[in-house]
Amino acid sequence: MAWWTAHNKKGRGADDVVFVREGFNRWALLFPLLWLAAKGMWVVLIIAVSAQLLIWAVAEALGFGEAMRLIFSLAINIIMGFEANDLLRWTYARRGYEEVGLVQGNDLDEAEIRFFSETALPAQPDAPPPPLPGLSRNWKSSEPDFIFPGLSRT
Repeated sequence: MAWWTAHNKKGRGADDVVFVREGFNRWALLFPLLWLAAKGMWVVLIIAVSAQLLIWAVAEALGFGEAMRLIFSLAINIIMGFEANDLLRWTYARRGYEEVGLVQGNDLDEAEIRFFSETALPAQPDAPPPPLPGLSRNWKSSEPDFIFPGLSRT
């Protein structure tokens, strides 16, 4: 069984809980940059691309061949495989999520079932989220949206 950490923003309901698996991430090993982009981890993606380019530049300056550059690139992939889930937790912490629990399960569904059967989180948030700055409260849902015609502004 694997361990999962549950993360939630303060004041949010049970629908906003996200789970991150502990341990090695094979998708981050195979496709590290695509995995980072898919998870929206832009700061880590920029650091990873910068590290990759720096390693290639140093390898080129020192006269290493293609084999050494391939080995260095594989080393970055292996490091990402081991550290990807920890970097995802770090990204959630930067976004205001806090760790609300640790649960064990064979897969995500089992971890969710165990977490919600043991933890009492409100189904709905206590207060609605604050309005985004700069947006008018006077929008009417009957007004058409010019970017996506046919959708209302609700």
